[in-house]
Amino acid sequence: MKFNILQQDLLPPLSAVARSVGVRSTLPVLDNILLSVEEKRLKIAATNLEIGVIKYVTVEAEEQGALTVPAKTLVELISGLGPDRITLESQNEVLTVSSGKLKASINGISASEFPVIPLFSDVGVSFPKETFLTSSQILFASAVDEGRPILTGIFTEVSGGKLDFVATDGFRLAHRQLELPKGTPGFKSLIPKRTFEEVLRLIAEEDVDEVKIASSANQNQVVFALGNTHVSSRLIEGQFPAWGRIIPQKIVGKAVVAKEELLKAIKLAAIFAKNEANIVVFTTQKGVLKLESHTKEVGSQENEVEGGVEGEELTIAFNTKFILDAVSNCPTPQIMIEFSGALSAVLIKPVGLLGLQYIVMPVRLS
Repeated sequence: MKFNILQQDLLPPLSAVARSVGVRSTLPVLDNILLSVEEKRLKIAATNLEIGVIKYVTVEAEEQGALTVPAKTLVELISGLGPDRITLESQNEVLTVSSGKLKASINGISASEFPVIPLFSDVGVSFPKETFLTSSQILFASAVDEGRPILTGIFTEVSGGKLDFVATDGFRLAHRQLELPKGTPGFKSLIPKRTFEEVLRLIAEEDVDEVKIASSANQNQVVFALGNTHVSSRLIEGQFPAWGRIIPQKIVGKAVVAKEELLKAIKLAAIFAKNEANIVVFTTQKGVLKLESHTKEVGSQENEVEGGVEGEELTIAFNTKFILDAVSNCPTPQIMIEFSGALSAVLIKPVGLLGLQYIVMPVRLS
């Protein structure tokens, strides 16, 4: 393998792919990046066996071939060079990097030992980049605890011309729905949150208009195509909760308030809610939303947020973090909170934006 490329053209894709290298893996080849020259393109790939990333870069190719080399060493070396022409050449299992007066050699591992990363198939679903970017509004609600792996994933479904992204940790749920063109093929997968986060980062780095998603041939992996970048990921096995049943159907009261005012009030309440339960208590009154919190060791506070509050007067308690996450992720100046009872979940929606909703379960007061 031998090719020439400018340092400024190689470093960004190399750095992006390196994020998916295995960390302290028992397989040495997973610490490496695969470099493979195929015709006039350089294939750069890395995987930790959960997520695999491939980027294609146009190069001045002299010889075909492939080799894997330690990702950390290669990225540090290339980033330390100035914006100049670089020649990379492999012989046996050694990569030689030449630029200006520098000549360095890096010991590698045969490309034959590198795991196969599935490529995108033609049978899949595609939608505008902006549509996929909205998934960032719901990721926070997925579980962090690996004890329930099903809840660490983002349920993704295309059905009947609608795209649904759903995340839940059992205490709150976030749902984003968007319209797709009629006739869009169906798709359903439970994709790890980490995969979504990496794809969102890659979209920000890659100039793409469209995101394509497809299942691998054996149905246990999902593959994303983002222009010259392919991302593959293991799917989470198991049955995602019947999330539609969690959405409150009977609404007994509503509050329409300014997002920033409510955020400020919740943050102030959190100062006095520093105990295990981390509780803030909401009381609805005509035109006013009252927030109270107290801890024996710290003290107490009560505050009011004015707004369009109507319906039944009730008192309901929440985990401060859960209610704060939902409100802060609403992308509009005003939010609507729909109450379904003192011990029932609330529905939080951005006013003026359809298809985004957050459900937060209440805390039972002793």
